[in-house]
Amino acid sequence: MRFNFTASELTKHVEDEIAKDKKALDELAKAEPTWETLLKINDQDSIFSTNVSSSNFLSYVSSDKSVRDAGNEATEVIEKYEIEKSFREDLYALFKTYAETHDESKHTDEENRFLKKTLEAYVRNGMGLEEEQKTKLKAVKTEISELCIKFQQNLNEDKTFVLFSEAELEGMPEDYLKGLDRDGDNYKVSLDYPQLFPLLKKGKKSSTRQKIDLAKEQQCNEANIPLLEKAVALRKIEAKLLGYESHAAYVLAVRMAKTPEKVMTFLKDLSVKMTPGLTKDIEGLLKLKKQECEETGEEYVDTLFSYDYRYYHNMDLEKNYQVDETLVQQYFPLQHVVKALFEIYQEMLSLKFTLLTDNAHVWHEDVTQYVVEDSATGEFMGHFYLDLHPREGKYGHAAEFAIQKGCVIDGVRQYPAAAMVANFTKPVGDKASLLKHQEVVTFAHELGHVLHEVCSTANFQLFAGTNVERDFVETPSQMLENWCYEADILARLSKHNETGESLPESLRLQLVKARHANAFLMGKRQLFFGFFDMSLHSATEDSEIDSGKLWHTLRQEISGIPSPEGSNGSASFGHLMGGYSAGYYGYLWSEVFSADLFQAFKSAGVLNPELGRKYRDLILGSGGKRDSIDVLVEFLGREPTQEPFLTQLGL
Repeated sequence: MRFNFTASELTKHVEDEIAKDKKALDELAKAEPTWETLLKINDQDSIFSTNVSSSNFLSYVSSDKSVRDAGNEATEVIEKYEIEKSFREDLYALFKTYAETHDESKHTDEENRFLKKTLEAYVRNGMGLEEEQKTKLKAVKTEISELCIKFQQNLNEDKTFVLFSEAELEGMPEDYLKGLDRDGDNYKVSLDYPQLFPLLKKGKKSSTRQKIDLAKEQQCNEANIPLLEKAVALRKIEAKLLGYESHAAYVLAVRMAKTPEKVMTFLKDLSVKMTPGLTKDIEGLLKLKKQECEETGEEYVDTLFSYDYRYYHNMDLEKNYQVDETLVQQYFPLQHVVKALFEIYQEMLSLKFTLLTDNAHVWHEDVTQYVVEDSATGEFMGHFYLDLHPREGKYGHAAEFAIQKGCVIDGVRQYPAAAMVANFTKPVGDKASLLKHQEVVTFAHELGHVLHEVCSTANFQLFAGTNVERDFVETPSQMLENWCYEADILARLSKHNETGESLPESLRLQLVKARHANAFLMGKRQLFFGFFDMSLHSATEDSEIDSGKLWHTLRQEISGIPSPEGSNGSASFGHLMGGYSAGYYGYLWSEVFSADLFQAFKSAGVLNPELGRKYRDLILGSGGKRDSIDVLVEFLGREPTQEPFLTQLGL
């Protein structure tokens, strides 16, 4: 792995790796259709993926714009080449011929699954189509890839900001104001999360919140909406060419849910169950809004706007749950949270994390690198990185990136390397980075993805780490969120920035209770995203796509909150162009499983090392070696149930 490429070096590196890969595969294509040949093809795929992964990764994290641009261009080249590889009849013929006389008894379950899934992928990529259809499909896939890369690049490079006077920022703490750039007497507020969300939660002036909310809803509208709508249209063409009614039908055929009908039933059932609670949540927040308007003399409008709900939710936490986010934040200095969460999960999963100080291999001075070992045997398991603070051009959300997958290549294990990329407030001088409780939850969530990568025991890259069904992939990350709502665990996670004291017990209990505050409002927001995604991608007719109209209609209908006029929030809905098309429902779908899994820990003890090791070996270690439902059943000793999830929602 190399992170110090110049732009020209990166471009040359990718060109060289593609040439080497093509040469190696051309030679292998001439070989006999034996198991050894198939393994060599698989090894070459793993080598290529590893050697070019940092090129793509740098497009998200490099501090050099020329390198980010080169990374985006390289990603286009790589994805175009991968599409071409997937259409290679000669390689497909080797797998197909071998499969015709394949004796499953002579292979492991993972080897048999590898052969089955590889053939399935070839067919899903167009093998078996007429030449004319294959040519069209290849062109469609290539264009979709280019559109997705450009969409994310536009978001990463977006520099939108809104100017506010000090008076307009009434309610914002001094530390927040100190962290903002100035333009004369005014403050510049960007759309980066550490600046955006605090203002939407604490800004007293509704006109200020309205301005920043509109800027967010309009982010990249002009640039990204045409890209999204074109991609949706092309995905429909792709699905039809492959014999599916819709893009959703194509995607879901290899997911746990299997069909769009099953997903829509799941979403509609949840929506119906949550609607009475949503009405109650909105009524409660409107009551707070009315009270405030009466106190300030501001005209009351009986609508919870998109710039209202975070503000009044925060007010609800303070007034009715006695949870003051600014006060709570003082108990969660980033450095301590990282240390404490690491200790908890090391203890639970029998792992050991060691910070590399002298020989760290990183892409920016803010980044830290860790070695992971089995705590009992000392066996090396892999590396992970933390890149936690904002900088210009960096990926603007929180995510885990697999830099190197754990697998076996030519009989030798390649160890995994994963990166957590986030945007928590950076320490300034002697001022620590203080996390909101929700940011603590976010850190735990992304760490769940990291550990899914690092704990994988798969031999094939195809099944390594997070290479599971997309509607299961969030389960291990959502699982780790649960520990952030346990009162005893919160005592360990918290340490006051000045006094060193843990959160008082009363405040810990209120934080746990507040998990369900306006849960239906927040849950319906997730349902809205799921419905929007499925509605876009389930269409079977070639009707014109109007993402803006669909966004406004469904947001009001499902979440009860109207979108600002003249905006289209789907322009910054990165999931739709980042691998989650017809898949956003998976966040709620997998939450059913994470709640059920956590119930086992609640029964046995949330830090039970025996159960933790079983979880590590089965849920994390299996990766995609087996169907996720089979792994769940083995861990739970029964079929999964929705009950813990519904209880968690307050249903």
